[in-house]
Amino acid sequence: MENKSHAWAAGLFVVAVAALLLGLTSWLTSGKRVGDIYEMSTQESVTGLSEQAAVRFRGINVGKVVHIGFDPANRENVLVRIDIDKDLPLSSSTYATLGYQGVTGLAFVQLDNEGPTGSALTTNSSNPTRIPLRPGLLSQFADQGTFLLQQAKNISERISTLLSPDNQKSILDTVESIGKSADKVGAATERIQAIFDAQLGPQKTDIPGLVADTQATMKTLQGSAREINATAKAATETAQSLTKMADSLSRPGGTLEQLGNTSQALADSAKAINATVLPSVARASASAGRTADAATRAAQSADQVLDGIIDNPQSLIFGGGDVRPGPGEPGFVAPAASTP
Repeated sequence: MENKSHAWAAGLFVVAVAALLLGLTSWLTSGKRVGDIYEMSTQESVTGLSEQAAVRFRGINVGKVVHIGFDPANRENVLVRIDIDKDLPLSSSTYATLGYQGVTGLAFVQLDNEGPTGSALTTNSSNPTRIPLRPGLLSQFADQGTFLLQQAKNISERISTLLSPDNQKSILDTVESIGKSADKVGAATERIQAIFDAQLGPQKTDIPGLVADTQATMKTLQGSAREINATAKAATETAQSLTKMADSLSRPGGTLEQLGNTSQALADSAKAINATVLPSVARASASAGRTADAATRAAQSADQVLDGIIDNPQSLIFGGGDVRPGPGEPGFVAPAASTP
């Protein structure tokens, strides 16, 4: 009896354990997701990404990574296979990036759509559809790291050049010059203020008179402006009149054409004068020239006579003769003093 009781106890224990295992298996498999398989091929590094890593769509867990390896079609690329929910709204504009969790460095796949939703994606396990994997923020920073370091180096070199001893001296001199200029400006401002107070202060300035003068000046300027407007209007009217006159002068049969005819007649008359009158005028001019020569010689003789009279006025009374030398001239003899 005792052996039979132990056998029954062992059998019941086995049955209970089996039932427990079946229940646990059923519970674990009851929530299993039936998903779609997609692939991603990239030349970027996938550091921190591992199998069973999360796949998120706009921050929501939608699947997991099931395989990481090399792409058979291109051995230089890394192939990542993911299993995601069937009801996920993926389209032709969907792309993937790698995100990182805090300070752990663990990576996950982040899915998102770009712009308007395109056509829906379809896939199958034998030939999974590929989703483009774009460089993440860290990848972009790593790619630009060398360029950023070179830029930082160039900036540091320029700063070192800017802060060289010579440039420091120039900067200090410039600052000192600016200080001196500011002092001069302050002094000039004080002088201007003093002049302003002296000339326009309460004791010097007659504000009502100044306002009255200003109003009178403005009235004068307004009157001048009206006169200028009137003058401009008159000039415009004159220009219009001149335009009309020019039109009347230039039209056929107008004044210009008549002047042209008159000019032709004058030209013909000038030719006739050249043929008849000019020879007589030439002869008269020659005779007048001879008369002018004779008149010139007579004038020269008259000038000589006048010069002689001026030098010896007594010749008008005593006639011509030698002129006695005057004081200071050779042969001058002083007259004898008269006796009282």
